[in-house]
Amino acid sequence: KIMNKPWFNKPTKLDAGSHIAIIGGGISGVTLFLHLRKAGFKTTLIEKAPLLLPGASGNPVAILDPFLSISDTIEKSFYLTAYHYALKFYGELGSNIFQNCDLIKTAHSEEQMSRFKKLMSAYEDGFLTLSSEGLVCAPSGYVIPSKLRLMFEENKTILTRTSITNIKPLADKRWSLFDKNDQPILKADAVIISNSYLASEFEYANHFELDRVAGQISLLSPQYYGNEILCSEGYVTPTITTEWGDANICGATFDKDGGFDLTEAAHMENLSKSPVEFNKNSIIAGRRGIRAMTPDHLPLSGPAPNKMKYQKEYNGLHHGPRHKSFPEASYHHNLFINIGLGARGFLSAPILAKHLTALIIGKKSPLDEKMSNAIHPGRFIIRALSKR
Repeated sequence: KIMNKPWFNKPTKLDAGSHIAIIGGGISGVTLFLHLRKAGFKTTLIEKAPLLLPGASGNPVAILDPFLSISDTIEKSFYLTAYHYALKFYGELGSNIFQNCDLIKTAHSEEQMSRFKKLMSAYEDGFLTLSSEGLVCAPSGYVIPSKLRLMFEENKTILTRTSITNIKPLADKRWSLFDKNDQPILKADAVIISNSYLASEFEYANHFELDRVAGQISLLSPQYYGNEILCSEGYVTPTITTEWGDANICGATFDKDGGFDLTEAAHMENLSKSPVEFNKNSIIAGRRGIRAMTPDHLPLSGPAPNKMKYQKEYNGLHHGPRHKSFPEASYHHNLFINIGLGARGFLSAPILAKHLTALIIGKKSPLDEKMSNAIHPGRFIIRALSKR
């Protein structure tokens, strides 16, 4: 049993009022921006697209679908903690950004209902209940990204249409950020790489294991008029007002290494998996985005490990570390990672922002040590060294 794990140690805390640059304006970057600004940091959020919340974060709605498991796993613990914090965080934003409603996992067989009963007993009283339709999760709800985006209009500390392609450490221990023409954009005391699968473009983050998974949603002319989110293999939302008119949102596909182009096949897959029956003529629009997913389906959030030093300093792990002493973790100074949120980005982003903010200011994280270690950016390097 490994008791001492210096490779997961906390980074050196950052002084209050320091300038932090966040690369990536999806839900990961936006929630970081809000948490860090509240903690008193000067914060610049940088997004290459014309608007915040582009890509997979820009769907008409983002449902909070809890990860449910009968077994007690670290994934279950993390996403349950994330779920409860997300409900609180979005609910306090106001301006109708978050819509409360129940979420129902629909049952199509006695076997499914039996499994739902076991799931219900695996959680605290009241979180899950059974109805004639299936398993009810309440409270739940969905975020409307377009309304969340309005919070940041005319904010001068947000740079859109700005593509950062390189970051370089300076002699004074700050960082300089450069655009595609190798022109310096700004200098900051710390940098957080939070731009999903594009993180691999930076040398400090190109070793992380990430799969690019395309997801397509379908917007359907309203035929479901309930107030609950329904989930089976796929999901369908209550009627939502979108730029294409009122629609039920149905989704979502998982296409590894898929592209950005909408496909008829993905629409048909969404219809086939929908808990409500729609006909093909119901499709009025679609949207496609790319998610970045890790092999263990947990995000990467924490200080950026120096891979070469990790490999050198912890090379002896495979021999068994019980009677050995290992040095403190070697991190890139004031560089942080917050990527790999996958299909549950809106669910996990708020707790990750709170966790990373706590690490940066040297306070206690809302995640316990086991969960913090499970999402640490150095975990895959350590696993590889341990299995040699």
